[in-house]
Amino acid sequence: MYQLYSPPAHLNKTIRHFWLLDVDSEEKALTEYMFSYPYVNWVFTLGTPYTVKDNQIGAISIKDTCILGPRTNFAEYLHPKGNLTFGVTFQFGSTFPIFKEETRLLTNKTFLQEEIFPAANRLTPLFQETNLSSFIHKLSEQIGEFNFDVDQSGRSLWNRFIEAIVIGRHFSTSALQLSKLLRVSQRHLQRITMRYSGLSPKQVQSMLRCRLAIKQIFRTGITSDFFFFGFYDQNHFVKEVKKWSGFTPGKLLSLIKSARTPNHNPYEAVPESFV
Repeated sequence: MYQLYSPPAHLNKTIRHFWLLDVDSEEKALTEYMFSYPYVNWVFTLGTPYTVKDNQIGAISIKDTCILGPRTNFAEYLHPKGNLTFGVTFQFGSTFPIFKEETRLLTNKTFLQEEIFPAANRLTPLFQETNLSSFIHKLSEQIGEFNFDVDQSGRSLWNRFIEAIVIGRHFSTSALQLSKLLRVSQRHLQRITMRYSGLSPKQVQSMLRCRLAIKQIFRTGITSDFFFFGFYDQNHFVKEVKKWSGFTPGKLLSLIKSARTPNHNPYEAVPESFV
Protein backbone atom coordinates (compact mmCIF):
# COMPACT_ATOMS: atom_id res chain seq x y z
CA MET A 1 0.00 0.00 0.00
CA TYR A 2 1.06 3.64 0.10
CA GLN A 3 4.06 4.67 2.16
CA LEU A 4 5.23 8.27 2.49
CA TYR A 5 8.85 9.40 2.89
CA SER A 6 9.99 12.88 3.88
CA PRO A 7 12.47 14.63 1.57
CA PRO A 8 15.90 15.81 2.75
CA ALA A 9 15.73 19.16 4.54
CA HIS A 10 17.38 21.06 1.67
CA LEU A 11 14.59 19.89 -0.70
CA ASN A 12 11.63 20.76 1.54
CA LYS A 13 10.71 23.75 -0.62
CA THR A 14 10.81 21.64 -3.77
CA ILE A 15 9.42 18.24 -2.77
CA ARG A 16 6.20 17.70 -0.85
CA HIS A 17 6.98 14.02 -0.24
CA PHE A 18 8.20 10.80 -1.83
CA TRP A 19 5.69 7.95 -1.95
CA LEU A 20 5.67 4.25 -2.71
CA LEU A 21 2.73 2.14 -3.89
CA ASP A 22 3.45 -1.58 -3.63
CA VAL A 23 0.53 -3.56 -5.05
CA ASP A 24 2.59 -6.77 -4.75
CA SER A 25 1.59 -6.87 -1.08
CA GLU A 26 -2.10 -6.91 -2.04
CA GLU A 27 -4.11 -10.02 -2.80
CA LYS A 28 -5.39 -8.51 -6.02
CA ALA A 29 -5.25 -5.46 -8.25
CA LEU A 30 -6.07 -2.01 -6.89
CA THR A 31 -8.50 0.53 -8.33
CA GLU A 32 -8.30 4.15 -7.19
CA TYR A 33 -10.27 7.23 -8.06
CA MET A 34 -8.47 10.55 -8.19
CA PHE A 35 -10.40 13.80 -8.29
CA SER A 36 -8.83 17.29 -8.39
CA TYR A 37 -5.26 16.94 -7.21
CA PRO A 38 -3.30 20.21 -7.38
CA TYR A 39 0.34 19.01 -7.40
CA VAL A 40 2.77 17.69 -10.01
CA ASN A 41 3.98 14.09 -9.68
CA TRP A 42 7.04 12.45 -11.20
CA VAL A 43 6.28 8.71 -11.30
CA PHE A 44 8.58 5.69 -11.71
CA THR A 45 6.83 2.36 -12.21
CA LEU A 46 7.87 -1.30 -12.57
CA GLY A 47 6.00 -4.50 -13.36
CA THR A 48 2.80 -4.59 -15.37
CA PRO A 49 1.88 -1.12 -16.72
CA TYR A 50 -0.99 0.58 -14.96
CA THR A 51 -3.78 2.50 -16.66
CA VAL A 52 -5.21 5.94 -16.05
CA LYS A 53 -8.74 6.32 -17.41
CA ASP A 54 -9.35 10.03 -17.72
CA ASN A 55 -12.94 11.12 -18.34
CA GLN A 56 -11.77 13.82 -20.77
CA ILE A 57 -8.83 12.38 -22.70
CA GLY A 58 -9.43 8.62 -22.44
CA ALA A 59 -7.14 5.85 -21.20
CA ILE A 60 -3.38 6.30 -20.76
CA SER A 61 -1.02 3.38 -20.12
CA ILE A 62 1.81 4.24 -17.72
CA LYS A 63 4.64 1.89 -18.64
CA ASP A 64 7.83 3.42 -17.33
CA THR A 65 8.46 6.95 -16.07
CA CYS A 66 6.32 10.03 -16.52
CA ILE A 67 5.28 13.37 -15.15
CA LEU A 68 1.62 13.69 -14.19
CA GLY A 69 0.22 17.18 -14.09
CA PRO A 70 -2.14 18.46 -11.43
CA ARG A 71 -5.52 16.82 -11.90
CA THR A 72 -8.51 19.06 -12.37
CA ASN A 73 -11.08 16.40 -13.17
CA PHE A 74 -11.95 12.80 -12.35
CA ALA A 75 -9.92 9.74 -13.37
CA GLU A 76 -9.74 6.03 -12.57
CA TYR A 77 -6.36 4.44 -11.81
CA LEU A 78 -6.05 0.69 -12.41
CA HIS A 79 -3.00 -0.85 -10.73
CA PRO A 80 -2.42 -4.53 -11.62
CA LYS A 81 -1.22 -6.99 -8.98
CA GLY A 82 2.57 -6.96 -8.75
CA ASN A 83 2.89 -3.31 -9.74
CA LEU A 84 5.51 -1.24 -7.90
CA THR A 85 5.30 2.53 -8.29
CA PHE A 86 7.49 5.21 -6.71
CA GLY A 87 6.59 8.86 -6.95
CA VAL A 88 7.79 12.35 -6.18
CA THR A 89 5.11 14.88 -5.32
CA PHE A 90 6.43 18.38 -5.89
CA GLN A 91 5.42 21.50 -4.00
CA PHE A 92 3.95 23.19 -7.04
CA GLY A 93 1.04 22.86 -9.39
CA SER A 94 2.90 23.31 -12.66
CA THR A 95 6.29 22.39 -13.92
CA PHE A 96 9.30 24.52 -14.76
CA PRO A 97 11.31 24.46 -17.99
CA ILE A 98 13.63 21.88 -16.46
CA PHE A 99 10.90 19.31 -17.12
CA LYS A 100 9.51 20.47 -20.43
CA GLU A 101 11.01 23.38 -22.31
CA GLU A 102 7.93 24.49 -24.21
CA THR A 103 5.39 24.49 -21.38
CA ARG A 104 5.04 25.48 -17.76
CA LEU A 105 1.60 23.98 -17.37
CA LEU A 106 0.82 20.27 -16.94
CA THR A 107 -2.84 20.33 -15.99
CA ASN A 108 -4.35 16.94 -16.85
CA LYS A 109 -1.35 16.06 -19.01
CA THR A 110 1.20 13.26 -19.03
CA PHE A 111 4.76 13.55 -20.30
CA LEU A 112 7.08 10.59 -20.67
CA GLN A 113 10.59 10.79 -19.33
CA GLU A 114 11.98 10.60 -22.85
CA GLU A 115 10.10 13.81 -23.70
CA ILE A 116 11.63 15.53 -20.70
CA PHE A 117 15.21 14.27 -21.04
CA PRO A 118 15.48 12.89 -24.59
CA ALA A 119 17.35 9.60 -24.76
CA ALA A 120 18.84 10.18 -21.31
CA ASN A 121 16.80 7.52 -19.47
CA ARG A 122 17.98 9.22 -16.27
CA LEU A 123 16.89 7.25 -13.23
CA THR A 124 14.60 4.52 -14.54
CA PRO A 125 17.37 1.89 -14.87
CA LEU A 126 18.53 2.78 -11.35
CA PHE A 127 15.01 2.19 -10.03
CA GLN A 128 15.06 -1.25 -11.62
CA GLU A 129 18.45 -2.22 -10.25
CA THR A 130 18.80 -0.74 -6.77
CA ASN A 131 17.07 -0.72 -3.41
CA LEU A 132 14.68 2.05 -2.46
CA SER A 133 17.02 3.85 -0.05
CA SER A 134 19.74 4.13 -2.68
CA PHE A 135 17.23 5.27 -5.26
CA ILE A 136 15.80 8.02 -3.04
CA HIS A 137 19.33 9.20 -2.25
CA LYS A 138 20.34 9.32 -5.92
CA LEU A 139 17.06 10.94 -6.96
CA SER A 140 17.47 13.58 -4.24
CA GLU A 141 20.94 14.36 -5.57
CA GLN A 142 19.65 14.79 -9.11
CA ILE A 143 16.67 16.93 -8.09
CA GLY A 144 19.06 19.03 -6.02
CA GLU A 145 20.97 19.79 -9.23
CA PHE A 146 17.88 21.23 -10.92
CA ASN A 147 17.24 24.94 -10.76
CA PHE A 148 13.93 25.34 -8.98
CA ASP A 149 14.65 28.89 -7.85
CA VAL A 150 12.50 30.33 -10.62
CA ASP A 151 9.40 32.09 -9.35
CA GLN A 152 9.76 31.17 -5.68
CA SER A 153 7.25 33.84 -4.69
CA GLY A 154 4.68 32.57 -7.19
CA ARG A 155 5.03 29.00 -5.99
CA SER A 156 4.70 30.12 -2.38
CA LEU A 157 1.55 32.08 -3.19
CA TRP A 158 0.05 29.07 -5.01
CA ASN A 159 0.62 26.85 -1.97
CA ARG A 160 -0.76 29.46 0.43
CA PHE A 161 -3.82 29.81 -1.79
CA ILE A 162 -4.45 26.04 -1.72
CA GLU A 163 -3.97 25.98 2.06
CA ALA A 164 -6.40 28.86 2.53
CA ILE A 165 -9.10 26.80 0.81
CA VAL A 166 -8.33 23.32 2.18
CA ILE A 167 -7.08 24.14 5.68
CA GLY A 168 -8.58 27.60 6.18
CA ARG A 169 -11.91 26.36 4.77
CA HIS A 170 -12.44 29.39 2.52
CA PHE A 171 -14.80 27.39 0.33
CA SER A 172 -17.04 30.26 -0.74
CA THR A 173 -14.86 33.30 -0.05
CA SER A 174 -14.71 35.63 -3.06
CA ALA A 175 -11.53 35.93 -5.11
CA LEU A 176 -11.25 39.54 -3.96
CA GLN A 177 -11.39 38.56 -0.30
CA LEU A 178 -8.95 35.68 -0.87
CA SER A 179 -6.48 38.07 -2.49
CA LYS A 180 -6.78 40.42 0.50
CA LEU A 181 -6.26 37.49 2.86
CA LEU A 182 -3.09 36.54 0.95
CA ARG A 183 -2.01 40.22 0.74
CA VAL A 184 -1.75 40.35 -3.03
CA SER A 185 -3.84 41.99 -5.71
CA GLN A 186 -6.71 40.03 -7.21
CA ARG A 187 -5.07 40.37 -10.62
CA HIS A 188 -1.80 38.86 -9.34
CA LEU A 189 -3.64 35.95 -7.70
CA GLN A 190 -5.40 35.31 -11.01
CA ARG A 191 -2.04 35.27 -12.85
CA ILE A 192 -0.58 32.74 -10.39
CA THR A 193 -3.53 30.34 -10.44
CA MET A 194 -3.64 30.47 -14.24
CA ARG A 195 0.10 29.77 -14.40
CA TYR A 196 -0.03 26.87 -11.98
CA SER A 197 -3.30 25.21 -12.94
CA GLY A 198 -4.72 26.90 -16.01
CA LEU A 199 -7.74 27.85 -13.89
CA SER A 200 -9.06 30.99 -12.22
CA PRO A 201 -9.06 31.25 -8.41
CA LYS A 202 -12.81 30.52 -8.29
CA GLN A 203 -12.40 27.46 -10.51
CA VAL A 204 -9.64 26.05 -8.28
CA GLN A 205 -11.81 26.75 -5.23
CA SER A 206 -14.77 24.96 -6.86
CA MET A 207 -12.63 21.99 -7.88
CA LEU A 208 -11.18 21.51 -4.40
CA ARG A 209 -14.40 21.86 -2.47
CA CYS A 210 -16.05 19.30 -4.76
CA ARG A 211 -13.27 16.84 -3.99
CA LEU A 212 -13.45 17.47 -0.26
CA ALA A 213 -17.25 17.23 -0.18
CA ILE A 214 -17.23 13.92 -2.06
CA LYS A 215 -14.58 12.53 0.31
CA GLN A 216 -16.61 13.63 3.33
CA ILE A 217 -19.86 12.11 2.05
CA PHE A 218 -18.07 8.89 1.15
CA ARG A 219 -16.78 8.61 4.72
CA THR A 220 -19.96 9.58 6.56
CA GLY A 221 -22.72 8.51 4.20
CA ILE A 222 -24.50 11.77 5.01
CA THR A 223 -25.46 13.47 1.76
CA SER A 224 -26.21 16.83 3.37
CA ASP A 225 -22.53 17.16 4.42
CA PHE A 226 -21.99 19.12 1.20
CA PHE A 227 -23.33 22.17 3.07
CA PHE A 228 -20.08 22.23 5.08
CA PHE A 229 -18.16 23.05 1.89
CA GLY A 230 -19.87 26.25 0.77
CA PHE A 231 -22.62 24.82 -1.46
CA TYR A 232 -25.87 26.66 -0.92
CA ASP A 233 -28.21 23.83 -2.04
CA GLN A 234 -28.22 20.35 -3.57
CA ASN A 235 -28.62 21.59 -7.15
CA HIS A 236 -25.53 23.77 -6.73
CA PHE A 237 -23.54 20.77 -5.44
CA VAL A 238 -24.73 18.44 -8.22
CA LYS A 239 -23.97 21.00 -10.92
CA GLU A 240 -20.40 21.65 -9.75
CA VAL A 241 -19.49 17.99 -9.20
CA LYS A 242 -20.82 17.11 -12.64
CA LYS A 243 -18.82 19.95 -14.18
CA TRP A 244 -15.54 18.56 -12.82
CA SER A 245 -16.14 14.82 -12.91
CA GLY A 246 -18.70 14.28 -15.67
CA PHE A 247 -20.90 12.44 -13.17
CA THR A 248 -23.57 13.31 -10.65
CA PRO A 249 -22.46 12.94 -7.00
CA GLY A 250 -24.58 9.78 -6.68
CA LYS A 251 -22.99 8.15 -9.73
CA LEU A 252 -19.51 9.25 -8.66
CA LEU A 253 -19.97 7.78 -5.17
CA SER A 254 -21.30 4.52 -6.61
CA LEU A 255 -18.22 4.24 -8.84
CA ILE A 256 -15.98 4.74 -5.82
CA LYS A 257 -17.91 2.22 -3.73
CA SER A 258 -17.77 -0.34 -6.54
CA ALA A 259 -13.98 -0.41 -6.19
CA ARG A 260 -14.15 -1.36 -2.52
CA THR A 261 -12.63 -4.60 -1.35
CA PRO A 262 -13.64 -6.08 2.04
CA ASN A 263 -10.93 -4.24 3.97
CA HIS A 264 -10.16 -1.39 1.64
CA ASN A 265 -11.52 2.10 1.25
CA PRO A 266 -10.34 3.43 -2.14
CA TYR A 267 -9.89 6.95 -0.77
CA GLU A 268 -7.66 5.58 1.97
CA ALA A 269 -5.24 4.46 -0.71
CA VAL A 270 -4.51 8.14 -1.31
CA PRO A 271 -2.64 9.78 1.56
CA GLU A 272 -4.49 12.66 3.17
CA SER A 273 -1.64 14.98 2.24
CA PHE A 274 -2.61 14.38 -1.40
CA VAL A 275 -5.54 16.72 -0.86
